[in-house]
Amino acid sequence: MKKSSRFKPLLPVIFSLPYVVSAADDLALPGYSGFLNVPSATVLNHVQADVQYSDQAWVAGEYGHYRNVAGVVGIFPLVEVGGRIAWEETQSNLFANGSGPRDLSANFKVQAPLIPESWFTLAAGAQDFGGSANNFESYYVVAGRQFGPVEMAVGYGRPEEALRYLDGAFAAISYRPTRWLNLIAEYDAADVRLGAGLTSPKGWLPGGLQVKGKVMAYDRGDSDNGRQFFSLGLSIPLGRDTARSTTGAASAVATEAASAPVTGQESKQLVDEGAATTTIGEILVAAGYERVSVGSAGNQLTVRFENNLFNRDERQALEDVAQRLHAAGLPTGSEAATSLRLVLLNQNIPVMTRQLWLDGEQPRLTSASEQEPPQQWDFQGSAGPVWRPRLTLSPNLTTGVATEYGVLDTSLALGSEVSTSLWTGALASATWNQAVYASEDFDRGGVFYNSRQRTGLKEADLQQTLRLHPQFFTTFHAGRYNTDYYGWLSDSLLVSSDRRHALGFLSGNFRHVDDSAREARQMLGRYTYSHPGRDVQLTLHAGEFFEGDTGFRVDGRFWFGDYAMLLTYKNTDAEFVGLGVMIPLTPVKDRQFRYLQVRGNPDWSYTVQTRINEDANVVSFGGATIVRPANTLERVYLNRLRPGL
Repeated sequence: MKKSSRFKPLLPVIFSLPYVVSAADDLALPGYSGFLNVPSATVLNHVQADVQYSDQAWVAGEYGHYRNVAGVVGIFPLVEVGGRIAWEETQSNLFANGSGPRDLSANFKVQAPLIPESWFTLAAGAQDFGGSANNFESYYVVAGRQFGPVEMAVGYGRPEEALRYLDGAFAAISYRPTRWLNLIAEYDAADVRLGAGLTSPKGWLPGGLQVKGKVMAYDRGDSDNGRQFFSLGLSIPLGRDTARSTTGAASAVATEAASAPVTGQESKQLVDEGAATTTIGEILVAAGYERVSVGSAGNQLTVRFENNLFNRDERQALEDVAQRLHAAGLPTGSEAATSLRLVLLNQNIPVMTRQLWLDGEQPRLTSASEQEPPQQWDFQGSAGPVWRPRLTLSPNLTTGVATEYGVLDTSLALGSEVSTSLWTGALASATWNQAVYASEDFDRGGVFYNSRQRTGLKEADLQQTLRLHPQFFTTFHAGRYNTDYYGWLSDSLLVSSDRRHALGFLSGNFRHVDDSAREARQMLGRYTYSHPGRDVQLTLHAGEFFEGDTGFRVDGRFWFGDYAMLLTYKNTDAEFVGLGVMIPLTPVKDRQFRYLQVRGNPDWSYTVQTRINEDANVVSFGGATIVRPANTLERVYLNRLRPGL
């Protein structure tokens, strides 16, 4: 009784301590958010990505010290997805003389909505689902509750292999006395485990990065006792969890434009409304915009321009122009001066119209209907010739990940694409691929040799795009594609006015350059839905793909600013799931010379895929392949189908 009365006053103090961090902010050793082995009842925070190395894996009925790399992303509110690579020998042929596991697996966890966190949280998840070699497959449901720095979780799991962790009821508790220390105790349905986690405080590392580590210091139960395991990882904030707020551009862009110098002579000219059109045009040409036209129709001033500066997101060009014109000090005594109509061009085709308001402390952009352009332009100019060649440099990468031949096999090349504008809607381009490096399995005689990156002409394309209706675009292509094929492509797209919906059809016929009897074609319908509030895009392609397989594929893009996480599901002759990333390899604002622009690829992507629901997990680099030119309809003209401002 004495002992009980001694500790009872401490309980209100412990549970009234302020909330610090939940277990969901960390990864468990198997590669999902949680404690040591036990998953938490919440998911990784939205816009958070964690990468982790650990040395624990359950193989052949027992724990062992194996190498593991896991990556998990809070890809959507209440949803986390991830992948895990586990291996023993890095580079050996498991069919011949290798030993140990070498496995690539996919994981996901979903947290139940609509339940107040003051009640409890509930989540369900799957590890290593759908494949044939299900070394770590398990399914679980878990409920939890947070009391200040203390978090508890109880759940039930069912693995593919019995008598291991998550095989039945499990429970865990963690206590964070400080922001950097986490004490953990759990029963994972097979063993009692004790451990600790360490986290570097926020602000110690640049960019919001945090280093995390865990140690499993004690275990006892049904499996081998007395083993210790550890993990070491990095937490990466991906960006804001909401779409662009008003105008859609980064604050850095707005700051640069707002601070753009406006000379006294320019200000004086702008005060004179008669000279405003000329001065506006000169400001935009000096800023680097092309095909600039300024004119008035009635009481409405119209400004048309083409952007080749902000290639990550063209909404940033609208923001930049708005800030520059606002900083120029237009007179506010008339409607024509306080409200301008901005028309964004691509290849001299109008693609977006917005109303710019200059009568406040900050410029405002609102939606606007398209109107007939002025019959005569008061100013026309361009920052350099419109045919200026544009050189885009991009690494091209093919990999084999966690195959029977090695943990990572790589074939790397440098792609160089040159494009030039010919006339309205017409574009010519050519891409040269230069092989740089190939690992042994991609080299001559290697098992992946036929899938290597090759040196040579990868693509030569001539295209003509027509805007047949304000919401309907169609483009025709002819040339050389996919390295080995001559042919033609046709791509048509009907886009809703708010760009939330896009319905299209993609077709093409191809013939091999060395064997005219080898023909290929693709006939695909497609639909894209974009959610502007969450900056998410889902695209469905269905029909006959380039390699002759029929079925469908779903591609999800989850935007975080100018970056995106990619999720892919393919179902044709085989089923695949893929997780990837899209990274802009070019600055927010590209530079250019008068007769040349050199830039990086704003849409460089890399995806790792694994085959699911098969008796044999055969390595494949294809499946549901779509041949697209380097300059696609949605990239050149429609800002990747991202909703407008």
